[in-house]
Amino acid sequence: MTSARLVWVAGSALAVIAVLLAILTASALPLGYDSKAYWLAARHLVDGTPVFPAPDATLGAANEFHYLPVVALPFVAALPLTIDAFVWLWLAVQLALAAAVGVALIRPLPSAIRPWAAAGYCFFLPTVLEVTLGNLDFVSLALALLAWHWRSRFNTSAVALAAAVGIKFLPAILLPFYLAAGRVSIALRAVVIGIIGLLVTLPFVWQPMLDYVALIPRYAETAWVRVIVQRDEPAFLATIFWSDAFPLILALLAISLAIFAGRMARRDPENETAWHHVALALSPYLSPFGFIWTTFLITTLPLFAVALARAWRLRGATRIVALVGIALCWLLMQIVQLHDLLPILWHLVGVLGLVAISLALLGRSARPAERERRVLGAGVQPRQRA
Repeated sequence: MTSARLVWVAGSALAVIAVLLAILTASALPLGYDSKAYWLAARHLVDGTPVFPAPDATLGAANEFHYLPVVALPFVAALPLTIDAFVWLWLAVQLALAAAVGVALIRPLPSAIRPWAAAGYCFFLPTVLEVTLGNLDFVSLALALLAWHWRSRFNTSAVALAAAVGIKFLPAILLPFYLAAGRVSIALRAVVIGIIGLLVTLPFVWQPMLDYVALIPRYAETAWVRVIVQRDEPAFLATIFWSDAFPLILALLAISLAIFAGRMARRDPENETAWHHVALALSPYLSPFGFIWTTFLITTLPLFAVALARAWRLRGATRIVALVGIALCWLLMQIVQLHDLLPILWHLVGVLGLVAISLALLGRSARPAERERRVLGAGVQPRQRA
């Protein structure tokens, strides 16, 4: 048996174990905790009852809807179902979507490491939480990936990008990326399409939209999130994380790195997809409270796939160091403990570590290309690659 075959067999066995562990973990979680809110929001729209809590109410109650009112409109089609039946239907949709995204990310990888990537994908805690709770993060992520895949078709890409941002604010970090990458037309069209979409649907959701706008100042604060998650230990981290400055600094850092990634994508078109995924991985930190929610970390999955493929192409000790670093970042994002801020810190370290490893791998791959350009610029014929 060749070494590559042995790696594949070991990874396949691990993937089976990962699926079983994911099912076991999911069985301990409240099925449809988030998706119930979508069905109820649609019900409130049809009945003419308030979709959102009052501006002075305590935010974060169960079954509370926190999205633009237009997001609830498609779920009106599910109202003939009972809420329990809808939860199971949405679970099936989430599983199908997770499988589709997983195949799209893992299929381009070298065959020897595909089972390993599948294992990491299936038993990635943010993935398990996202699918089981029934959030909309996977929908938004899939649309963001489609927008990039369709980037040569401006209108189609812009529609997907506008939908991704309209559903979840997080992919808005891709707007400065697209602008910096020289894809101004897609970014501007996405903004225009988003505005048109809001205006067209506004007559159907006029009052809910007014209620939502009234809540925006509350949503922009972290105080309501602090009440929900009850994470105040250790005290020194609570002082930092729950300060007004911390989420602002994170957001500015994320936007700055997204702009940097966009500029690099413009200079390095061969690796522009990797640079796109760097920006996408930082999207949880655009929101004032994005650093708290574990499900948002699924936006790192595309960058994990890119980093894994590049690390595998290395040789010797460098490959081992890169793969161990990627695995460590994955482990850091798996840490969970209630009423404690340390896991949130480890998640942040894991994301930044993955970004740092990816930047190092991108820099390493750029050096041979730069040397070749210099040789060609000097008028010397480069040596043919084997």
